[in-house]
Amino acid sequence: MNVIAFLSQKGGSGKTTLSVHTAVAAEASGERVCVIDADPQESATAWANAREAQTPIVATAQAGDLEAALKAAKDEGMSLVVVDSPPHAAPAASQIARRSELVLIPVRPSAFDLAAVPAAVEIIRAAKVRGAFILSACPFRAPEIGETRAALEAYGLPIVPHEIIDRRAFSRAVTTGSAVTEFESDGKAAEEIRALWAWIKDTLKR
Repeated sequence: MNVIAFLSQKGGSGKTTLSVHTAVAAEASGERVCVIDADPQESATAWANAREAQTPIVATAQAGDLEAALKAAKDEGMSLVVVDSPPHAAPAASQIARRSELVLIPVRPSAFDLAAVPAAVEIIRAAKVRGAFILSACPFRAPEIGETRAALEAYGLPIVPHEIIDRRAFSRAVTTGSAVTEFESDGKAAEEIRALWAWIKDTLKR
């Protein structure tokens, strides 16, 4: 069972959006997926409650419940667990990072997001786990995207080659308890999420 986590020390980076959409894309590719909602805001849980489909399973679990939730997922035969990590919670984030095969740091192309990057990178390095950046909620064709990529290169972690653009399809899909790959399966947002999952899957195999 692989465990991946979306982790950021800044709220509003797109962790939950990426977590649930990646989970649905992974399930569509044949994975048995569980999302662990470790964010106190429980946005992924709210998404699941609005969802008609029974899968992927979303389990609410704070830091102290993480081990039990991971064991339950393994016992249920899950092949992939996606953890939506809490922001501003270094001890919990460190625990999640240590239990993950891959930690993805969502970064919006903004000065505030870049300022939060060192703390997340420190957590990944302390946990001795593989990490990568994913540019999320990017304005369409904005020069800040390239500038942010250049700034992130200094940290020596991989950067997912394709960014996630801030598209209305994401918010519309979440409102209906669906993912963009279901809501608008042939749209650009769905294409970006499938590409992200393909990159993650390939990285986990290495």
